[in-house]
This record gives sequence, structure tokens and C-alpha cells, in this order.
Amino acid sequence: MTAEAAKQLDPILEELRSIVGESNASAAKHIRYAYSYDMSFVDPKMPDYVVMATEVEQIQEIMRFANQEKIPVVPYTAGTNIGGLCIPERGGILLDLKRMNKIIDIDPLDGVAVIEPGVSHAKLADALFPLGLRFGWPVGPPSASVSSCAISHGIGGLNARYGLQSQEITSMEVVLPTGELVRVGSCAIQKDAWHSTLPMPKLDGLFKGWLGTTGVVTKLGVNVHPAPPLLKIFTVSCETVEDMYSYMLNLSNYEICDDITAVSWWLSQVPIPYPYKPKPDDAAEWNSYATTFSWTEKERDARQEIWEKVVAEEQAKGTSVQVTHYPEEALRGRTQLPSQVVGSTKNYCKQGGAGISWPGTFTPAKKWAPVYTRWKDILIGRNLSPSVRMSMYRGVHYGMLRAMIPFNKQSKEETENARQAIIECLRVDLDEGGIPYKPPVDFAKEINKRADQGYLMLLKRVKEMLDPNDIMNPGKLGI
Repeated sequence: MTAEAAKQLDPILEELRSIVGESNASAAKHIRYAYSYDMSFVDPKMPDYVVMATEVEQIQEIMRFANQEKIPVVPYTAGTNIGGLCIPERGGILLDLKRMNKIIDIDPLDGVAVIEPGVSHAKLADALFPLGLRFGWPVGPPSASVSSCAISHGIGGLNARYGLQSQEITSMEVVLPTGELVRVGSCAIQKDAWHSTLPMPKLDGLFKGWLGTTGVVTKLGVNVHPAPPLLKIFTVSCETVEDMYSYMLNLSNYEICDDITAVSWWLSQVPIPYPYKPKPDDAAEWNSYATTFSWTEKERDARQEIWEKVVAEEQAKGTSVQVTHYPEEALRGRTQLPSQVVGSTKNYCKQGGAGISWPGTFTPAKKWAPVYTRWKDILIGRNLSPSVRMSMYRGVHYGMLRAMIPFNKQSKEETENARQAIIECLRVDLDEGGIPYKPPVDFAKEINKRADQGYLMLLKRVKEMLDPNDIMNPGKLGI
């Protein structure tokens, strides 16, 4: 019997095809291979089946069948993450949701959009723009999924004002690993009300940050916001990470910005130098951009007055803060997102042989300088550029500290070198109170080494309650 004939007799494949249709389920090797890898250091692993669902009812049937047969299921949308989150640890069904791409509703009065998981940032942006609305677009591909980014605590260009994408979630609909359909938030009480997850118990937390291990989100409500017409971007440079932190802390206290971000010289290069390239002596080590949006010229001028006050205060302290010019192309890439100008993954790693990973963390801002200093030693010691970004979230309490590390994925030695460097950087950050987001399994293991036993026990109990047969993206939590 040929391999193709054997596939045609595969009862699992036949059952999946009976649910989604002949052309929407496959066990063909070339199709499965396309879902077996991403750009990270995570080793490729093949799913056994690829299924494309188009309706919630299909997902329910798939989950009931998979739960009954104890077949792993990995939810997948655009697959643009760089943490191996959608690489199957144990084979099974790769559930591709990109065809579920309807924008169900946009309510300008409530400031809420209701979307399916396959809606991309580009599609939502295109729908919001004529309505004078905006969302916090991430520095990433326009094809990336809004829903996946939000439920994974992703970041965007409005984080200093509104917080993380996950903090913009207003309600959700989810298919559990056992096939039941549930709603959390206001839509659980009135089906057309998507305005809030409060004041009810925050059950949406059962599906945010769990890396697709507790259910399949099929509808998501997110806040959208009026888009003020006047943009003003403030840019400075600094010689040291300590000076940059001082400036960002000072400016953040005034709460006038939508985004406050700084990037090291190596990250400001497109592409990032690989292998390590020394910074020119006449180049500042850090560049920052702070975006502000205003409704009137007086409001814009008032924001500028505050920024000028901050710069003067920092210079009076003797810091190296200098007002600087930020390239126009880069500013468009940072403020007119989703954009392919700057920030697309391909630009980060042109010189890296199509490999890129990160220690992406949420870290107390006061720890940025000591962590970066040690990261720099680790990365340069492994011939990698210290291409690091720092961003404030909702004020000054904590923020994103992230290193984007390109490497030559065609070389096992260079890939392993990058992996070791990233894990070393992660350990440093964990020891300083940082927490990685969208973490690969290697990261989860490091997290769990330090975790309170009660926390791990609670994780296990919740996972077992929702997923008794451990079929949802199994192995990703490292527990």
C-alpha cells in the first residue's frame, strides 16, 4: 500500500474532513512541514494533521473529537511569533484559524470592535481608519493576528497611554478543550454587549497568557479609540542606559505620551548587525522616540512645553540627553502602524540567515540599566549585537525590556550559540524580577525553577480543570 493510500484510510483524517470539508484537512507532508517551524531557535516539529476551520461549530466538533481520542491540538493564526508557541510539542492537529477573519462589529460609541481570531492588524486598521478610530498597532507584520497578540499580552504603540493589548480586551468567546462554548465578560450576560470584563469575576484571565493551552478564542472584543489629528514626536539620544532611563522615567511621570520607547544603536540599524559589530565612537548608544497625539494646537504645544522642561531638567542633572533627529522613515514605521517600513521581522534578520529570537520581558524600569549592562556583556561575549528596546507601560511602574537577536538558522552551531545567549540573558532578568512574555518552553523551564510552589500547583489545577486530557498545545507551560 502506498503512503497516499494509507492516508486515505486514516480514520482521524477522515473524521476531520467530515467536519471541515475535504479540502480543509490534510496530512500531506509538504503542508504539515510549513507549520513545523518559525524563525526562532526552537527545533522544528511536525503536526500530524493541518485543519482549517471557518466556523465556531467546526471548532467545537474538532475539540470534542480530539478530546475523546486524546489528540493534541495547537491553535494557530498568522504564525508570526518568534517563540515557537505554535510549534507542536507532541504532534497532533494544527488548527489554523486564519480563515475566521470577520470583523463582526465596530461600535464607535462604545469604543469596541468585535473580531474573529484571523483578523489581521492590517484588516482592522483599514476598517477603523474611515471611522476616525485607532488601535495600538505593534511593531510587527501587518499580517499578524490582533486576537493572538492581545491574548498573549502583546505590545503596541499606545502602551504608555492604555497599557498592553491584553488590557484592551473587553469580552471573549472561547471553545474549551472539551468542546463547550463559553463566554466571559459582558457578552456572557447579554450576547450583544461587549463593553467590559468588569465588574464580574475576571474569567478572561483563564485564556490570556496561557499560550493557547486552555482554549480556542473564537471572538474577541477590544477597545478602539478616537484618533487625534495632531502628531508630535519627541526624539533624544543618550550615551548611557542610565541616562536614558532617567529621561524616560521623568517624561513618563507627566503621562503625556502614547508611547515612550528607546532602542540601542544596534537595534536602530536595519538590519541588526550580525555577527556583532562595534558601535561607531561618534554614535550615541541610545535613541528614544516619544509619540504624542493632540486634538488642538494648544494641547500639542503644552505637551511640547512639558517635554522641553524634562529635557532641561535632565541636562541640568549632567546627563548626556541631547535632542536629536530621528530618521523620517523610522518615525513612519513607529507611528503609522501596521507598517512594513520598519519593524517587519524580515528587516530584523536579513543578515542572520532567517533566524531571530528574543528574551522579551516585562521588567521593573528601575532594573533596566543593571540588566542591560549584563546583557551587553553576555551578547557581545557570544559575538551577538546587544540590540535592545525599552518601553514604558501605563506610567513608570514597569515596562518592556527586549533584545532582538538575529542568527544564522542554517547553522546549528550559530543557532545554539544564540539560544544559549538568550537563556543566559533570561536568567539575569528573572533574577532581577523580570518576567518573559510569549515564552518558549526553554523560558518556561527557567521560570518554573524560580516559581512559588503554590503558583505551580494552581496552574496545574486550572489546566487540569479546563483540559483534563492535556490536549491543548501540551508541553508549552513546562509543567
